[in-house]
Amino acid sequence: SSGINAEYGDLCEEKIGLADAGLQPVLQKMHNLYLISVVQDNIGFFLTNRLISKGAATALRSDFNSLIEEIAPDALALAEGFGITEEMLSAPIARDWELYNSYDNAGEMDKFEDLVR
Repeated sequence: SSGINAEYGDLCEEKIGLADAGLQPVLQKMHNLYLISVVQDNIGFFLTNRLISKGAATALRSDFNSLIEEIAPDALALAEGFGITEEMLSAPIARDWELYNSYDNAGEMDKFEDLVR
């Protein structure tokens, strides 16, 4: 498992290194943001197996928020760079996901009702 993690880290570093030098800092921040979110999503596992200390786990939220703050000015350019269309940004779940998920929306599958029901 640690070999897979090392290979993943090496691959990501390699791919980030191939990007335009001006993009590398924001790509590294996005990669770090992703890694923090994976740890946060599985924090019980990491704490139970003593792979992270309580102090480090607590610091993740601050690190996450700092990265979000740093990435925020580039958000529109990143959305455009990843080909995220205005239609995608205007999807009900993209605007107010709490409201969108407060009722049964059939997972946006109503238009595919014949296929899924």
